[in-house]
Amino acid sequence: MRGLDLLKRAATAALGGLCLATAAYSVLQSLVVPALGVFQRELGTTPSGAAWLLTAFLLSASISTPVLGRLADAYGKRRILLVALTAMSIGALTSALAADLPVMVAGRVIQGLGGAVFPLCFALVRDHLPSESRPRAFVVISTVMSVGGAAGTITAGPILTLLSSRWLFLIPALISALAMIPVALLLPRARPTTAPTKIDWYGAALLSTWLGLLLFAISRFPEPGWPWPLTATAVVAPLWWRGQRRTAPTPPNRRSPLIDVRTLALPTVRATNAATLLLGFGMFGSWMVIPLLIVDRFAAGPTVVGLAMLPTAVGNLLVMPVHRRLTARQGPRAALAAGIAAAGLSYLALAVWHDTLPQVLLGILAMGAGIGLAFSAVGALVVEAVPAEQTGVSAAVNTVMRTVGGSLGTAVGGSVLTWSAGESSYVTVLLLYAAALAGALICAIQVPRPTLTAPAGAVESPA
Repeated sequence: MRGLDLLKRAATAALGGLCLATAAYSVLQSLVVPALGVFQRELGTTPSGAAWLLTAFLLSASISTPVLGRLADAYGKRRILLVALTAMSIGALTSALAADLPVMVAGRVIQGLGGAVFPLCFALVRDHLPSESRPRAFVVISTVMSVGGAAGTITAGPILTLLSSRWLFLIPALISALAMIPVALLLPRARPTTAPTKIDWYGAALLSTWLGLLLFAISRFPEPGWPWPLTATAVVAPLWWRGQRRTAPTPPNRRSPLIDVRTLALPTVRATNAATLLLGFGMFGSWMVIPLLIVDRFAAGPTVVGLAMLPTAVGNLLVMPVHRRLTARQGPRAALAAGIAAAGLSYLALAVWHDTLPQVLLGILAMGAGIGLAFSAVGALVVEAVPAEQTGVSAAVNTVMRTVGGSLGTAVGGSVLTWSAGESSYVTVLLLYAAALAGALICAIQVPRPTLTAPAGAVESPA
């Protein structure tokens, strides 16, 4: 009995380390967003120049996440997590000390390596926590991610007022450095889950190229010249896919694919990734549209807008007990479907009722609860469905799907608001996000039902 208590305490301590690592990334991701105008004035740049502080971070995170996920499977997840946290700390310190825009953007590129933190934390939960403790751990990490992002947005204003813009980087640099301590001390040194192999660097280069081009095209839509990177993506992406299909897993000391495309074809992984893409479309787009709606409708300032988005984090916290019970009885598939349905209904409600600020806040609360419920389920579904030696890269691919979906949602929503004016444009965008979540719900329903007789850790077979 005493030995069991010690194991539980060790698992709780390890989970605390993973939560601190997740908090470091989520705060770093969100603190800079409200301060783009401040950086524009301080660095003497244009709005498009300041936007590169976001674009560079997004591109770096999206490109590096699947590569670091594959390296984690090959060389150890704990080791690569420490590398990602180190990069976040160094990159944030570089941006804090930067005297001009290029150096600050370079720091943001280095910070983007932290994009692997979230999926690696999910993969480490699968590796080191007992099966009965995993659902709670997945919820806790997802909640920390959401609450940390909201906290970063809310505290950016006070930090700018009381300190300076450089503390928006110095604080995440400190949190990242502190997160390395529990990760290094509390997580066990595990052997890599795969035999020594040669990483497919050619495949990594092709993946980075077409994914970077795709996100660059999305970020520039509908500016002049945006179709050319999309055309290049259509050329490079099939070359990468063909190369991954031809590079099958091989014996030790031979090249293996960066991503085993057969794993992506697993029914659970395929349906969950599709749902994540559409869920990201609605989630990230709403973070842009709803604040704009609050500003236009209620003439709110930045502080009020930040506080108005707080119910997103509150909804995430309130839904944790629901997720535990629902997952215990029905599995993460049910949690995913319920979360998507709740978020979709909140968008429909906001499209109809947004005349008063309390109505909008209630909609944001429901949206936060639904998004939190859904995103805590997608990571669990993916890492539990794949072999142990592919959890890192599979969770990373799922994270990239969320990023791509979010980029699409932001670009499309922004374009609708630009092309049309007035209250009707907000209604159109909110209905568009609700439609995307309806598609995500259809994908979630396609996730195979859990087999109650299957042993813990069992891996499904391709359809």
